[in-house]
Amino acid sequence: MSSGILIKFYREKKELTQEELGKGICSVTHISKIERGNTQYSPEITHLLSKKLGIDLKKEMQSLQKYERLLDQWLDSMVLQQKSEIERLKNEVEENALFLIQSVKNKYFLLQSRYYLLEGNITQAEILLDKMKKHRKELNAYEIHLLHHLLGITEVLKGDFKKALEYLLEINEKEYLNHEFFYQIAIAYHNLHFKVKAYYYSELALDYFRKTNNFKKVIDAETIKLINEGRNELWNFEDLVDRYNRLIAQCDILNETSKKAALLSNLAYEHSYAGDNENAKMYYEKTLSLLGKNKNSPTYLNNLIGYVYCCLHIKGDQDKQQLKQLIEIGSQIAKDIHDQSSYQFFKMLRLLFENKKKQYYQFIEEKIIPMLEEKGKHQQLQTYEKTMFQHYLDQGNSEKALQYASRLVQNC
Repeated sequence: MSSGILIKFYREKKELTQEELGKGICSVTHISKIERGNTQYSPEITHLLSKKLGIDLKKEMQSLQKYERLLDQWLDSMVLQQKSEIERLKNEVEENALFLIQSVKNKYFLLQSRYYLLEGNITQAEILLDKMKKHRKELNAYEIHLLHHLLGITEVLKGDFKKALEYLLEINEKEYLNHEFFYQIAIAYHNLHFKVKAYYYSELALDYFRKTNNFKKVIDAETIKLINEGRNELWNFEDLVDRYNRLIAQCDILNETSKKAALLSNLAYEHSYAGDNENAKMYYEKTLSLLGKNKNSPTYLNNLIGYVYCCLHIKGDQDKQQLKQLIEIGSQIAKDIHDQSSYQFFKMLRLLFENKKKQYYQFIEEKIIPMLEEKGKHQQLQTYEKTMFQHYLDQGNSEKALQYASRLVQNC
């Protein structure tokens, strides 16, 4: 790194022109070349310029190198999801005026956008990332890959998985050694229903997270891998449950409540898909208990829908009043947070609760399945295609049953 960057920084900080700084030392042209790193200059000139700026250039160079390592530590803490360390390093980074120096300013803004993404502030992250796109010519190769990674993460969070892949697949893994981006690629392919590619990239991500001792992300990658292994004649349900339980135990060790809730929810879904509504209900209950502090969220509603759905499919005595109340509560929350998808599911559950079977199946076929297709919710879609297949089979409508059977086979 050229010390000219520091000379320019402190000249501008002192509000000196190049002419004023160079007066009695060297020409304006020479100062300009020094600042751009386009010329060699003697130790004597270095001493005179440093004296005029009131700095020790050697110490300032060391401070800048230390600051760059601090930025790397901040990024590492975000990748490792070390919450307290993220905040500590953020404060340390921003207390130092060196982040305004051109050579590190762009990296700082990129990392700041990563911080906003972690906080769920997509709007603020996009403002910074749009700024970085406009200054793309100023970025070095690493920073361009980091930009693509962050743009990919943003699109994953927004649910535009095709656009996410456009950014993420631009990254050169040899030039950009933060292979965490394999995980985001796996997420995108999973949501686009490319199971083989999702499984492949989850394996790459898992290998990277293990090598870097990123135990929290190991859980995430293992989860994607589990989901995308698929169901076939070799599929062992007990083995699947054991593997989920091992990941849940790891969540307990790492005190990762949100990851544990996601795993319990997946396990509830697997039991429900297998027709074991009793166990599915139990796992949904555990999930809802962990999510109870944040009821006004699509995640909570999705699990409440699963819980009520399982209860309504369990034969025997049910607390009808409680189920009716849960349907009403869920509908109201969905309205309040403008979650139209969840609201439709609660309308469906109300029909099932009222035993309006004809309207129930009609609603699934005309509202739920098209909605899930449009949103690319393939996992949920399979559940309701399976429901309609069984319905038409029970009704003796072999033609419609065959249509749904074909859809299920195509989506396996």
